[in-house]
Amino acid sequence: MKKSGNQRFQEGLYRVLRVLLLPAFTFLFKAKADKSPVIQPPFMVVANHVTDYDFFYPAKVIRQPLGFVVGEGLLQNRWLRKLLIDGLGCISKRKATKDIHTVSAIFRRLKNGRSVCLFVEGNTTFDGVTGPFSPAIGKLFGLVDAGLVTLRIEGGYFLKPRWGKGLRRGKTACRIVNVYTKEELKSKNADEVNAILKKDLFEDAYLRQESMPVRYKSRRKAEGIEHAAYLCPVCEAQSSIYGKKNQVICNECGTEAEFTDFGFIEGGFPHKTLREWLSWQREQLKSKMASAENPLLLSDERQTLFMPDEQGKMRTKAEGKMLMDRETLSIGDFAVKIKDIAGLEIYRKNVIQFSTMDGQYCQTGKTAGLNALKYRDLYEIIKAGD
Repeated sequence: MKKSGNQRFQEGLYRVLRVLLLPAFTFLFKAKADKSPVIQPPFMVVANHVTDYDFFYPAKVIRQPLGFVVGEGLLQNRWLRKLLIDGLGCISKRKATKDIHTVSAIFRRLKNGRSVCLFVEGNTTFDGVTGPFSPAIGKLFGLVDAGLVTLRIEGGYFLKPRWGKGLRRGKTACRIVNVYTKEELKSKNADEVNAILKKDLFEDAYLRQESMPVRYKSRRKAEGIEHAAYLCPVCEAQSSIYGKKNQVICNECGTEAEFTDFGFIEGGFPHKTLREWLSWQREQLKSKMASAENPLLLSDERQTLFMPDEQGKMRTKAEGKMLMDRETLSIGDFAVKIKDIAGLEIYRKNVIQFSTMDGQYCQTGKTAGLNALKYRDLYEIIKAGD
């Protein structure tokens, strides 16, 4: 198939940036990668999602130019949008929405003989475990006329945790798990494809640390932990946990612990891994929602809600206290019923993005110290109980 001028430009720019940027990434992330597989494009590449820099790992493994599916939040900077969309041929995806435009763009790119990279979770992990993904992915992959390469990123969670600040010093790797031909994919139904993805992409950072310990050094390993931990397991106070250098502290009961070089929590808290802590607090929130007499469950002061205008630029819609209970999410004078929210996700550490059944798209401002995870946890608990 003859390549267009635009395609040649995008692939040329991709190759130049790959040569220029990969050495720095390899050095900073101490990244190792398996040898690039021999596979005829077009093909899909999928990997577990660990850090904001994960796109470097597939680029390190796969030599051929890839078109990455990137979140719309990243594209709110117009210069970055121009580079990623126009310059590199990336495909935009709005979190918390069922975006038919993204699916169409993937099909078009593959039809033109160009490969696509997709992080099917759509979100980086807070607890080090590969998260769930939409069951519709299996159907999509069964329909595309392309092969599939599955990759697993290892070590990234402790080197650059989603909730944390700065880079640690340690090792990471990207492994080729499997390569599937397009004929193999077409022979499987959606459930079988989803089962393949779930198995190939699964990573538990703490299990790996327990079996093959690696040090991840930093002078402020615990800072930012308030973006993940929203309940104290000692006094059960909400929004009382914070990190100071390498210490995890509750400002209500005074309990302290150390976040070690290996990512474990040693001290006064009962949970020795953040994975266990986050699982516990989610269960506590679920229990509170089921039994609390007071319907108000979550709240944060001084929040801002943004919505896109006709040109797509985010504009202030409401300001004030953010509240969430079993029935409603509200910010200032804006309110929406939970049953009318089509999807709710987190951008970066603390920006909540959600879409409504009638097509509205909204996101909160970036507020220092806000724990957005508790709102996503409550939303998912409520939806699971519907």
